[in-house]
Amino acid sequence: MIDIEIVKGFSFFLDMPKMDLSEIAQVSNVFEFNLNEIIFKDGEDATDLYGVVDGEVQLSLMVKDKIIKTDVQYEESIRTSIEIIEKDIIVDSIFPGEVFGWSAFINPRIFTTNAKCSKSAKIISIPADEIKAIFDKEPQVGYVFMERLAEIIAHRLRNRTEKLVETWSETFDVNIV
Repeated sequence: MIDIEIVKGFSFFLDMPKMDLSEIAQVSNVFEFNLNEIIFKDGEDATDLYGVVDGEVQLSLMVKDKIIKTDVQYEESIRTSIEIIEKDIIVDSIFPGEVFGWSAFINPRIFTTNAKCSKSAKIISIPADEIKAIFDKEPQVGYVFMERLAEIIAHRLRNRTEKLVETWSETFDVNIV
C-alpha cells in the first residue's frame, strides 16, 4: 500500500475519482532500484503497470547480430568462427510522473522491451489484475484508462520505429530523407 498522493502525481491518473485512486494506492507497492538495475526483461510475463516516482528508466531492445570472423595464419590454415554481438537499442526514456509496462493489459501479457534504471529510481508497481477489477465495477473509469494507455502505446511504438530505422540506416549506411 502506498500514499494516494503518489498515485495523484501521475498525469495518467488525472481526473480519476478519488475512491478509485485510493483503491489503486491500496494495491500498489513502491520499490527502489539502483543504477543499471533491471526491472523487467523482454519476453517475461507482464503482470504489473509501473510508474517512475523518482529517477529514470530506459526501455530498450536487445539486437543480436552474427558475424563471421576469419583468422588467416598462413595460406593453408584459415580458421573461421561465428561471433554473436549484442547491442542494446534504447527506444524510450521514462521520467517521473510517467508510466510503463503497458503489456500487462494487452494479451499475451508479455513484455516487449527491457526496462533498466538509468539512474537510481523509486518505482511504483500496480498489479494489472487489481486495476482490471476496478474497471469491472466502473467501466467508465476503465474506458478512460484504456484510452490513455492506447496513447502511450502509440507513442512508444512511434519511438521504437524511429530508433529501429535510425539503427538500420546507420548499420547499412543508408540516408533516410
